[in-house]
Amino acid sequence: MPQVLLFHSALGIRAGITSLADALRAAGHDVTVIDQYDGRVFDTYPEAMAHVEALGMPTLMASALDAAREVDGDLVTIGWSNGAGMAQWVAANLPERTRGVVMGGGGLDMKWLERDWPPSVQGQIHHTEGDPYVDEGSDEAVAHQAEAAGGRVEVFVYPGDGHLFTDPSLPQEYDEASARLCTERIVAFVDSVSRGGC
Repeated sequence: MPQVLLFHSALGIRAGITSLADALRAAGHDVTVIDQYDGRVFDTYPEAMAHVEALGMPTLMASALDAAREVDGDLVTIGWSNGAGMAQWVAANLPERTRGVVMGGGGLDMKWLERDWPPSVQGQIHHTEGDPYVDEGSDEAVAHQAEAAGGRVEVFVYPGDGHLFTDPSLPQEYDEASARLCTERIVAFVDSVSRGGC
């Protein structure tokens, strides 16, 4: 059974992350939530992005990879928003250990990571149709890169425009029905890749 690594968004570890971790654990998966902020949590995107800028993306990417290397065995990497990029970065750097990648709040074109999609690895992208942080064409780019590497990425688009739409602590973005469906799809995906399917 692979270890699930769960990376938080720029806002830190909020309810959307902990509830997903709980759902995966309830389904029998081993989950490690990677805290890149040492417990800090933010309520606004400008404040959070200022913190990301202060830490620096190279530092965050290095810490994500270090955390993955501390875990033995195969991995499923999952991240939301900024954490989606961390999930992709870890998978691209540890392709022989990666069984699946889930990107919430949109995926990141691999060209920005200067890495290839890990060979034969399956993935999922989840975001709302009006998500202001999803770059046009990014879904297609990631799906094409995965296909070229012998893998496959499914893209799921939900109603609304919330970025962290699975986070009940963000009422202006949260959508209960979409959050439930998204969680069900992620759990089913992790179940499948853990059995060697998908």
